[in-house]
Amino acid sequence: MTHPYSRRSFLETSLMAGAALAGRPISGVPVAQEGGTHSPAKPGFPVADYHVHLSPTLSIEEALALGKQRQVQIGILEHPGPGFPINTDADLKRYIDGLRRYPVRIGLQPVYAGWSKGFSKSALDELDYVLMDALTLPRPEGGWLAIWQIDTMVDDEEEFMARYMRFIEQVLTTEPIDIFGWPTFLPVPIARLYQELWTPQRVQRIISLCRDRAQGPRDRKIAIEINEVAHVPDESFILQAKRAGLKFTFGTDARNQNAAHFYYCYQMAQKCGLTEADMFVLRKG
Repeated sequence: MTHPYSRRSFLETSLMAGAALAGRPISGVPVAQEGGTHSPAKPGFPVADYHVHLSPTLSIEEALALGKQRQVQIGILEHPGPGFPINTDADLKRYIDGLRRYPVRIGLQPVYAGWSKGFSKSALDELDYVLMDALTLPRPEGGWLAIWQIDTMVDDEEEFMARYMRFIEQVLTTEPIDIFGWPTFLPVPIARLYQELWTPQRVQRIISLCRDRAQGPRDRKIAIEINEVAHVPDESFILQAKRAGLKFTFGTDARNQNAAHFYYCYQMAQKCGLTEADMFVLRKG
């Protein structure tokens, strides 16, 4: 299994390299300098980056300094499961205890389906939140397709979307998560078809599943991450999700100085009229 640090490093490189192919703006391809005249203003409500990973290029102290400088609350994520640092309740407790001394929010970002079976409910309840994406797509013949990689092959767009939607539905209906990360991301080879492939029916299905989760055991809707790296979801999706009463988070998925540095998220907050009432509230407040 790919280590999460190399996973996201590869992802960011792939996105920048594929920006021209995708025909969509990608974070990391500069559009304005931080604080520049063309940068969207920081919203008037408290802002958090709930998608930050510690790494050799980002210590907890550095993450906190960036958050203070940019006036953004920091949320730290780690990947659980085989091949990752957290596999048992004891591992999870060490992770949480190690971060509780700092003024950060603490979460997990599962990668593979069924991840929660290795943990007790009481241990998971100690987390502030769980964020999961659907970028590690199960293959029909077994194994996984890492759809963030630039060499991802898609021979049949509709067949891919059918499989992708099945996995998204699995994530949103069976996994104990609070936030759906990287929503509507597409592999680089088909990203230029974003408007065609994300049909009204598919968009509405995702929104309905997130909304209807409130009727399940978690008794709350699943929030939608506005992702700074991939610039997803688009304005139309956000407005539809807002009308459905869904909440939102901002996330950089950063392991470096990009933590808490928002452009696309602030732009979407402006365009979609997001207010504090539209933002996700942590389990423990």
